Amino acid sequence: MNPKTLKYILKRLILGAFTVWVVITLTKNENYVDADTITMDEINFYLSDDHNNMLTNFENGSWQLIDEVHTNEIAALKDKYPDEFVVTGQLGTYYVCWNVNEDILPKSSPLKGDEAEKAKQEIRKAVSLLFDRNYIVEEIGQAGQVPASSFVAMGLTDADGSQFYMNANGNGGYFAVDKDSLQGNFDSAVETLKKYYTYDEATGKFTDFPAMTYLYNTSDTHKAIAEYLQSALAQVGITMNLENQEWNTFLETRKSGGYSVARNGWLADYNDPISFLDMWVTASGNNDVQFGKGANESVKAYSIDLTDLGYDTNVTDGTWAETYDVVIADIKACTDDKTRYELMHRAEDLLMSTGCICPLYFYTDIYMLDSNVKGFFTNPLGFKYFMYATIE
Repeated sequence: MNPKTLKYILKRLILGAFTVWVVITLTKNENYVDADTITMDEINFYLSDDHNNMLTNFENGSWQLIDEVHTNEIAALKDKYPDEFVVTGQLGTYYVCWNVNEDILPKSSPLKGDEAEKAKQEIRKAVSLLFDRNYIVEEIGQAGQVPASSFVAMGLTDADGSQFYMNANGNGGYFAVDKDSLQGNFDSAVETLKKYYTYDEATGKFTDFPAMTYLYNTSDTHKAIAEYLQSALAQVGITMNLENQEWNTFLETRKSGGYSVARNGWLADYNDPISFLDMWVTASGNNDVQFGKGANESVKAYSIDLTDLGYDTNVTDGTWAETYDVVIADIKACTDDKTRYELMHRAEDLLMSTGCICPLYFYTDIYMLDSNVKGFFTNPLGFKYFMYATIE
């Protein structure tokens, strides 16, 4: 059996990829070099987005592992199955992404082109401060997730072995996520948005922020988070409608840029921040934000200076291709670890300056494993290993 195949299947399941019942059967390869050590002759994976069905099959013994449950049942399941409900670390970030080409300025705004994009950067960053990430992880996620103040996930290491995310922006992130900072974040966001929108002091709401649509794929957790985000924005007069799509349609809509704001998530494939950063170059198939595409292709609103690191790159108000694409290329060509990791910090600084990436939390991996299963193990990259598993 191929661990990468297993990782792909279960990784997609965690992110809500399958909306129909699919069965994938893996059988032992007798020609595998270590075939004698493989304990499982056959494994059936039943893929479904019906949480009730999944839990029922686990509880009646039909399925030995499930790795998604209703969010409102997590607390009860932890108590009911203390030895079978597992929460473990995972290298991933759950975030919201904005379509960079979405017009979010009021119709009366005189700003156009490059200046409009700079204003939208400030607006998007302000909106991200309106969300209570602690509420999301404690009341909705309930699985030990960690509020995120950066895009590169917790657990990925820096050049010196420390946590990359703790060194982000030089101070542990791009905004404060502790509970004591919630009111300050809110006040700062409102003051910033007042620069661009009409604010009714009597109601505490903005009156001319264009309505947006939040796109998410089928999942109780995604729906609950979407409803929270909607309510948080409604408190200041911002209307965000919700649209649910099945996985394949959702992926295509997001990839083509046919959305305003969308749910997103990314899991590392290896312990290196570049696995989070190179997805945003112009030509990347993962560039759902549409950086450097469409109207954004000619926008000159991005700046980066790498001269202190020995590079010639020093661009003020350049295009995405002239700035972000260049620093990612430099990272991939760099052979000095210290310089390479500093380049990655500069890349994340530029990425986060756009406001198009709004991190909500760092993932944990939750699953339920039948106590009769022995020899099963996982790792923080999301791999799940069954080759040495047995069922008593």
